[in-house]
Amino acid sequence: MKLTIAARLLIGSACTILIGIFLGVSFFNTIQRQVKEAEWVKEKNETLDQIMMLEKLLVDMETGQRAYRSTNEKRFLLPFNQAQIDIGLIEDKLTNYFQENPPKLAQLAQIQLSAQLLMQLWSSTPENDSGLNQQSLIEITAREKKEMDNVRMLVKKMYTAERYELSKREVSMKMLIENLTRKTVLGTFLLLLAAAVLTYFYALEFKSRKKIENRLSHSIDELEELNKSIKERNWYLAGLTDLNDSLQNTNTLEALGQSALKAVTDYLELPAGGVYLVDESQKLVLKASVALPAQAPQSYALGEGLVGQAALERQIRITKSIPSSYWVIESGSGATAAGEIACIPLWYGKELKGVIELASFSPFPDHQIELLKKVSKDISLSANEIQSRLKVDQLLEQLKEQKAILENQQDELRQTNEELSHQTESLMASEEELRVQEEELRHINSELEEKNEAIEVARQALALKAKELEVTSTYKSEFLANMSHELRTPLNSVLILANLLSENKSKNLTDKQVEYANVIRKSGTDLLKLINDILDLSKIEAGKIDFQFENIPVKNIVRDIKQLFEVVADEKGVVFLTKVDASVPTALHTDKQRLEQIIQNLLSNAFKFTPKNGQITLSLAAVESQPDFATEALKKAEQVLAISVEDTGVGIPTEKQQLIFEAFQQADGSTSRKYGGTGLGLSIIRELVKRLGGEVRLQSEVGKGSTFSVFIPLKTNASEAATASSESLTISKKWNFSMTEFHKEIVSKAKIEDDRNSIEKGDLVMLIIEDDPMFAGIVRDLARDKNYKTIVALQGDEGMMYAQKYQPSAIILDVQLPVVDGQSILSWIKNDEQLKHIPVHVISGADASSLSLEGAQAFIQKPVKTQDLEKVFSLLEAQLNVKIKKVLILVGEFIQRNTIGQVLGKRYPDLKWEVVVAEQDAADHIAQHDYDCLIVDIRQNLDQGMERLRRLKEASASKVLPVIVYIDEDLNLTKERRLKKLSSVIIRESTQSMERLMDEMELFLYKVQEVETKKLPQPTVAFSNGGLEGKKVLLVDDDMRNVFALSTLLEEQQMKVVTADNGKEALEELRLHPDIDLVLMDIMMPEMDGYEATSRIRHDLRLSKLPIIALTAKAMPEDREKVIEAGASDYITKPVDTGQLFSLMRVWLSK
Repeated sequence: MKLTIAARLLIGSACTILIGIFLGVSFFNTIQRQVKEAEWVKEKNETLDQIMMLEKLLVDMETGQRAYRSTNEKRFLLPFNQAQIDIGLIEDKLTNYFQENPPKLAQLAQIQLSAQLLMQLWSSTPENDSGLNQQSLIEITAREKKEMDNVRMLVKKMYTAERYELSKREVSMKMLIENLTRKTVLGTFLLLLAAAVLTYFYALEFKSRKKIENRLSHSIDELEELNKSIKERNWYLAGLTDLNDSLQNTNTLEALGQSALKAVTDYLELPAGGVYLVDESQKLVLKASVALPAQAPQSYALGEGLVGQAALERQIRITKSIPSSYWVIESGSGATAAGEIACIPLWYGKELKGVIELASFSPFPDHQIELLKKVSKDISLSANEIQSRLKVDQLLEQLKEQKAILENQQDELRQTNEELSHQTESLMASEEELRVQEEELRHINSELEEKNEAIEVARQALALKAKELEVTSTYKSEFLANMSHELRTPLNSVLILANLLSENKSKNLTDKQVEYANVIRKSGTDLLKLINDILDLSKIEAGKIDFQFENIPVKNIVRDIKQLFEVVADEKGVVFLTKVDASVPTALHTDKQRLEQIIQNLLSNAFKFTPKNGQITLSLAAVESQPDFATEALKKAEQVLAISVEDTGVGIPTEKQQLIFEAFQQADGSTSRKYGGTGLGLSIIRELVKRLGGEVRLQSEVGKGSTFSVFIPLKTNASEAATASSESLTISKKWNFSMTEFHKEIVSKAKIEDDRNSIEKGDLVMLIIEDDPMFAGIVRDLARDKNYKTIVALQGDEGMMYAQKYQPSAIILDVQLPVVDGQSILSWIKNDEQLKHIPVHVISGADASSLSLEGAQAFIQKPVKTQDLEKVFSLLEAQLNVKIKKVLILVGEFIQRNTIGQVLGKRYPDLKWEVVVAEQDAADHIAQHDYDCLIVDIRQNLDQGMERLRRLKEASASKVLPVIVYIDEDLNLTKERRLKKLSSVIIRESTQSMERLMDEMELFLYKVQEVETKKLPQPTVAFSNGGLEGKKVLLVDDDMRNVFALSTLLEEQQMKVVTADNGKEALEELRLHPDIDLVLMDIMMPEMDGYEATSRIRHDLRLSKLPIIALTAKAMPEDREKVIEAGASDYITKPVDTGQLFSLMRVWLSK
């Protein structure tokens, strides 16, 4: 049978494969055996190396041991010791090699045993040969040689056996290689023969197939073209199918964009892209994205950027050569730029639906661009369908709403029709009644008209009364505002005289009398504060207050407020926070004084009513104008400044929140109220805010705290804010007196003795122009103390005449004077060539803001203190007798070296000052130099500061050195007394503290040397104290001034006084002091008032016979009845008449 070419090729190929398999198996087996033999040989060689190394180490140990015994040098033991370690390692390796060969392990065990015997021999041998005789040495050497030979023999035996096995393996390997060589030659020959036969048959087959290939070549080309076109068509269809599948069930434009973008980028294998759809404002808004940069724009206008431009061109826009910084595509492994960007507009007919932006690393092929053209139509269609569906949904929703409304209207119309039918019936029934009532109504209307006329008359009368009340209130306010001068003038004298008495310069008063004067001064100061509050409120209401508008930095206001109240917060243990919102401008156009007055009053209230560990927050923010604002200025303002003070205090009940804004009203006005005050602060705030065009609001909850908010227009100017016109004194701004006017006879009104008749050439002359004789006398006496000769004029024309006649060295000038006012005199003096050099100091009860004081050296508002007058004289002295002064400053935490240096250098260029930090340095400077003043920063630790100050006073005991103390702490009465004994002046840290420091220092540096006066004998007063001496009295009063005054009065009668601040403390003191003979009980006190305390003394303590005399400022008959009902023995009103008090005490003590 004749075999075909294919069969023959198959048979030849099978034979060739079988031969190849046979040869491969043979080669593989042989190579495997060779590998195993090679590993065995390697292991055997390593074993031989370890055996040789073992023998070498034993020899090294023997040599080292012998050398050491001979020389006794330890360096020869180094090989010995190292060999011991290495032998152990070699034995471990050999044990591993012979792990599966027990005979070898037995040989190795014999070697280890012999080596151990040898080691034991060496360890038992002495360290050197010097202690051994010849015989011992020979014996040791013999034993050592014997043991060493035994070890060597065993090692040699093992080495020989291993070497023999290695030789046998080498012979077997050689035979194996020869057999492999013979098989290789035979197999190669057979393979070559099979290859030749196959080559022949392959050549025949190749020729026949070449002919067939040539015939089929043309057919294959045609099939490839057909296949290519089918593939492209299938690729387009698959892409469109994927896109359409992804667009199914998309109900929103965002979902459409995300699905379409994912389908396109996945199918085209693009790294990034974005879908922009047109919104209602005809902007292209980003709805979906893949790998867009973080800073990519979220929208484009038509024609803006590549996306907007592609939308207008209505064709696919391909952008090539993209810069690396334009679009960076990032992944976890790195970042790269896009190669090309394609922008495909989505048009549905003539309506633009959006743009697809795609990025590719490589250029876009033509078939992708064709697919994108087809895809854009489908996406546009889907977008249009979704938009249409959304519009339909909206219309359906509107239709549902309108349907519901229509149904409701139909129901209402049905009900209305029914009601109308009923009403029609009732109207028809009542028509007759209306006819009857019509006549009655005519009569009623005539009566109503008569009543309306009467009501109108009453309304006009009420309006007239309201007008009269308004006029009365205005008259009251104007009266109080104009009474400023009259109220301050007598108080002025009281304060100055009390201060002069407290200073006791003539040293003719006892310490008790000085304390009495201090109490008078302190009480007068408190009264002055109350008068100032009343006058402030009345002046505001009467429109007598001016506003000085200027641009004020916000940070300055906040800084001043913080400096003023942080000390109070630390003292009370309250957290004080300030917050300034970023919306607040850096500067405000407002009246700084009035704005700070508003904030300070609010914060003072907050600190008063906030307990320890509470929190107070001052916040400033700029807010938009709100429709619910009450004032027109706030409604019209573009921005409003909101100032809020929030506290965690006691809170204000809702029913009291309007009441507290009225004058003299408080939330707690009971006799047992805990918090004092006049109740004017919030009234002043309300009026000031009203004048600034703003309003005040309050939110409060009892037990949680209050928030006062002030709203002021941010762009307020002076004309808009100060709604009330400011009136000032009517004066003549310019005087043109001729010299002849003074030749006219002027009748002198002076009734005060002065020095006009004793003036000599070279004397310092002071002209005092003041219409208050008492105050003029005080200034005269102070001037005389300063070595001035004085001239007093009680009216303006006199003052002008004396100024021209005597040419004084200085002038003290009041403003409100008879005949000619002070402003006119000042203007006349400064325009006169002979008088204009004279320094003029103005002292008046009027506000400086309402006066024209151009040319005055300084202005002081009444009532003034002695320190204020001292300042006037020191300024005069500084001008008249300039002398270089020296000041020593001990700086600390509050007075800084740079700050004090800048202020002193700017204000007193001729002043010399030295600054020290340590106390010892200050003491050394005082001992070595003469200083005119010492300024000491006490720092925060008051006790340590006073001790340091005491040591400095001792160091300067031999010198007259005024001391000014600077502190940042409120002092109790005890500490203040201690500190006053060590210092001349105490200045507390505040916003004006640096200015006060300069003023006080100026008083000491530049005041005129005072004339020493003789001490007058102290007067003695006799008073009968019969029946009071030795009695113990409990004085209960919360006002420390009253406690001090009354306790001093009682102690002068040799009585023992126990004091208590309130009713609770009074009960405790009675329990502690059962021997008390009488109680003086105030009524209005915090915690527990006098009524309750008296009642509990009678009932709880069972002290029915203890005399209790009530002290109160209330003088109504019902008040006496009330205290008697509470259990008081008797009653006396304040201010206390001492004679009456002692009489009552004697009466009740005698019982």
